[in-house]
Amino acid sequence: MNEINRRDFINGTLMAAGTSILPLEATSHAAMSAMATMDPSYYPPARTGLRGSHPGSNEHAHSRAWAGRSNWGPTTILPETYDLIVVGGGLSGLSAAYFYQQKHGSDKKVLILDNHDDFGGHAKRNEHTIAGHMLLGEGGSESLEGPQGFGETVRNLLRDLGVDM
Repeated sequence: MNEINRRDFINGTLMAAGTSILPLEATSHAAMSAMATMDPSYYPPARTGLRGSHPGSNEHAHSRAWAGRSNWGPTTILPETYDLIVVGGGLSGLSAAYFYQQKHGSDKKVLILDNHDDFGGHAKRNEHTIAGHMLLGEGGSESLEGPQGFGETVRNLLRDLGVDM
């Protein structure tokens, strides 16, 4: 297995950043199969009503980092190996994973790490229940231009994902 150095990771991430508007994982067979085996009532936004970086979602991690800790305790060596590890499940991270597999093969194993229980970063819908009525609003993706302004890379990605333009 080839190792990926930091420079290659950063360069690859920068090249892919901002070039997609839809995650591949949302339509993958594996993701759909995994969701089908979940409890039908599982819907993260309905669990607490809080999504994303709300107050209380990151204070613990921040307090540990701000304390200047350099020893985070024992580590565990896992048996899994990955061809690419992506930090962040937003548009840029999902794009990096997608384009990596496009270039190197869909058999490449990619791990996407995110601090939330759902992918999409800022590009997701925001749900608010007020007086028993759910209100929906777009987050992040609301300011995307129409497809006529998309570059060739984005148009190809949308085509590959089966998005009807």
